[in-house]
Amino acid sequence: MVRCQRCGLLRSDPILPPADLGRLYTASQFTYADDTRFTRQTYATYFESALTRVRERHRLLEIGCGNGFFLEEARALGFAEVDGVEPSVDAVRHAPENLRGRIRVGSYERDTFPDNSFDVVCGFQVLDHAADPAALVRAVLEDLKVGGVALFINHDSGAWSARLLGELSPIVDVGHTVLFDKRTMRALFERCGFRVYDVFSVRNTYPLRYWTKMAPLPGVMKGPLLSWLTRSRLGDLALTISAGNLGLIASKD
Repeated sequence: MVRCQRCGLLRSDPILPPADLGRLYTASQFTYADDTRFTRQTYATYFESALTRVRERHRLLEIGCGNGFFLEEARALGFAEVDGVEPSVDAVRHAPENLRGRIRVGSYERDTFPDNSFDVVCGFQVLDHAADPAALVRAVLEDLKVGGVALFINHDSGAWSARLLGELSPIVDVGHTVLFDKRTMRALFERCGFRVYDVFSVRNTYPLRYWTKMAPLPGVMKGPLLSWLTRSRLGDLALTISAGNLGLIASKD
């Protein structure tokens, strides 16, 4: 990972070619089913904040939608149509039957949808996996209707946990091509033509076993502890922590 001395952006150098990245994500396994109810709860909290700026609840797109758990939340909040894009074949296979036809298997590209198609575009933990984040954000701008709203949540390289742990932080991962902080996140969207309303720290709710899995503990300690928490009711204890994610709400004028 290298850091730009001018803007502070943290990025991998080099990265795999986009074709290789696409192949790996297509073959990736859907391994987080047990945690989606917690993730949905977190995303819904910030989504409802973004909805205060949404003019219409007609059509929503989620980039990197997994098995569609958040698309179900958008439907529950009144969106008439929901669409998703997800590269993992296995994740889409786990989607509810009534959503599977609304999810396109593959990578999100500039020509995936016609211009001015959506009232809201969401991306959760996807921007830091993009080979070209600026191209992705410009595509979102084109796909939104005028007045449409974008909501993105991803890792925060400026969070206390990332600063404290350095290279031991779980956000320093081979799958992350770019890591943003609040300043670089705002700059990216503004330079791509968005009006940015808010960039904020995210409080995540997950069970204790998840937080333990993500902690940089020695394997000889983490393995037995995770095994015990998986069997124990204590492992299901939900904890809400501001551990190292940021969110952004922006609109297309």
